[in-house]
Amino acid sequence: MALHVMLLYFTTFIIFTIGNRVYVHPFHFFAYNKSICTEMEKQNQSTHEEKVFIPISVETDDSPEQKNLKSINSLETQSLDVKDIPKVTYLTELMKDLGFRYFSVLTNMHKSETVLLSPTNIYATLVSFYLGASKQTSTELQLFLGFTTPSECTSRVDGHKVLSVLKTIDDLLLSKQADIDASRLTCLFTAPGIHLSKTFVQDLVPSSDALYVKAVNFTNPTRAKELINSFFESRIARKSNTILTTDNPSTINLLFASYIHFKVTVKNAFQVNQPQDFWIDSNKKISVPMITITGMFNYKSDDKENLSVIHIPLSKNDFLLLVQPTNGNSLDRIESSLSRDSFPIWLGKMSNRYLNLTLPKLRIESCYNFQEILRNMNVSTLLGENADYSKISDAHLNIGKVINKIHFELDGSRTENEQPQDDSQQNAGLVPLEIKMDRAFLMAVFEGISKALLFFGRVIYPLNAL
Repeated sequence: MALHVMLLYFTTFIIFTIGNRVYVHPFHFFAYNKSICTEMEKQNQSTHEEKVFIPISVETDDSPEQKNLKSINSLETQSLDVKDIPKVTYLTELMKDLGFRYFSVLTNMHKSETVLLSPTNIYATLVSFYLGASKQTSTELQLFLGFTTPSECTSRVDGHKVLSVLKTIDDLLLSKQADIDASRLTCLFTAPGIHLSKTFVQDLVPSSDALYVKAVNFTNPTRAKELINSFFESRIARKSNTILTTDNPSTINLLFASYIHFKVTVKNAFQVNQPQDFWIDSNKKISVPMITITGMFNYKSDDKENLSVIHIPLSKNDFLLLVQPTNGNSLDRIESSLSRDSFPIWLGKMSNRYLNLTLPKLRIESCYNFQEILRNMNVSTLLGENADYSKISDAHLNIGKVINKIHFELDGSRTENEQPQDDSQQNAGLVPLEIKMDRAFLMAVFEGISKALLFFGRVIYPLNAL
């Protein structure tokens, strides 16, 4: 009997020991390790001169190295492996949570308007500033990004590791076939004479397809706005609304802006011959072009929550999720109960149904200033004048607008003169369920391998871009 007890104890001990050795909390994938902390401590104690990057004027012709800093790359990215899943899942949940917080603020700021944001781009922007933050600002940003409170070096987040995972997610998206056209542009504008840390500039490079760092004279706000808008217009994929609509204060010396272009073509969808009615609210409708597609889709009609959910493949892995109120429910009511758990619930227990789906063509532009959003979240100090960004520059930085802009398009692959492909034999004789997205709805785009939420928003005006 004693032998059995000893064997049981020994077995339990082995299992417990192995279990403890194998499990690593996902946070530690992003934290500094002891060797890096030791190296950082040595650097802090030694006197070494930081290499600087001096931006040239936005009005000056670019030299080859100033045209696009993409050739400088201090971060390595890798393909997504099985062992990477826990840390990627952990980060995508943090991004999703921050995205919902932003969405809640934006829908209150822009009532009865289309709202579209990119949780991945929001996160990348804040992590970029985290790389340049020191002291209390660094701690506050780490908490805002969803990580634990740092108490020592090894409990601090290494922003390089976070950006590396974000770049891996971007690479998964941008490596897709021709159905998806996506790109990201980032610009950093500083006042003349501001010297930036070369390390900081190098660390920003992997976060975009193109990075530009330019000097602008902000003491003439109207002229500065014109120069920045002109610079963006000459480098983006298509004609767009301006990125700056109002002047910045003449006292600022730094402005950050990122632009995402995303265009997707839904396979086998074709344009409806005539524009169709789309209800903005219960009393107002507009006429918009629509596309239609017939086929097998994952679908759910939830009578308890009074909503319907449709899963539309965009590529081999990526997909679009459409959520529409039903049975007299309202979009506001659905939005008020949103959380990071909403998507698993919506995606759960879906059935494969034969549908004839009609939905609006989408051409949406959104442009948001982080300063306004953070002010509405009561955390304006994160980018305020008292924030410490001494790792960006040894000059005191007065940050102006921090802008994320999105241009999003969704269209069909066939023209109105082409006929849709014939259904396969397995659907012969089936009568499709007619689904028409003819009133305001929620939409989300997921990168299918990492499960990252790329875009999320509500569509009230399907065509709000030029």
